[in-house]
Amino acid sequence: MLITLIVGLAVVGGIIYSRQAMELDKQRLAALNYARQAMEAVHTNASIDAGVKTLVPFNAPGLEIDAVVEVSFYPVRDDGSVDWDNPTPAPVHGRLSLCRVTVTWLPAGSGSRTQTVSMSTLVRAGTT
Repeated sequence: MLITLIVGLAVVGGIIYSRQAMELDKQRLAALNYARQAMEAVHTNASIDAGVKTLVPFNAPGLEIDAVVEVSFYPVRDDGSVDWDNPTPAPVHGRLSLCRVTVTWLPAGSGSRTQTVSMSTLVRAGTT
């Protein structure tokens, strides 16, 4: 009976861990989608929809998690290095810039850590 109890607890623990991992993966995929949408807007010179987005946990349908989408542009110097100290709100026309989209959120749960997804690309303003 004791062996059955131990095995049962191990199985239940494994199921709980798997559900939490799947939930975090689902949120990460949604955050990647927000970052991808912002990247597409940058490349097509469309308006970028940055700000606060919503992630809805699968395990708690009524709960909404705020995800902050930040878009930053960093000028690329003539020698090819990135000027990390002087971000600009938009790429400089005709100049090469590094665009970084970062999505940050805090998953539900007491033991949760802040999660971040980031994507970067080079863009030249005024071209498509």
